[in-house]
This record gives sequence, C-alpha cells and structure tokens, in this order.
Amino acid sequence: MGLYLITFFLLVVGIIGISILIASRNREEDAYSDLETGEWDCPECGFHVQAGTACIYCGAEKK
Repeated sequence: MGLYLITFFLLVVGIIGISILIASRNREEDAYSDLETGEWDCPECGFHVQAGTACIYCGAEKK
C-alpha cells in the first residue's frame, strides 16, 4: 500500500512539474506592455484618465 502511495505522489508531482515547465516555455510577451498606464487629467474636460493616451469622454489626446 505504501509503495502505491509513493508512486502515485511522484507521478502527480511529475505531471505538475511538466505542466509548469510547458506553460512557462509557451508564455508570450506581456500583452499589456504597449499600453500607456500613466494617469493624467484631461485638459479639455478635466476627467482623470487612468490608462491610455486619449480621454474616453471627449476624445482629447494626452499632451
């Protein structure tokens, strides 16, 4: 009984390890790396924009 438990445990740990290895190798570049995340206040309407280069209310561009 003990040998089966150890074998099962090693098998599960091996499968998890291989899954993590495959997932880390298939990781692409960060999808949000090109997003401007600096906060700014719109000069036209005063809205506090939290991400991006254009105001979502009036469409003014960040200066």
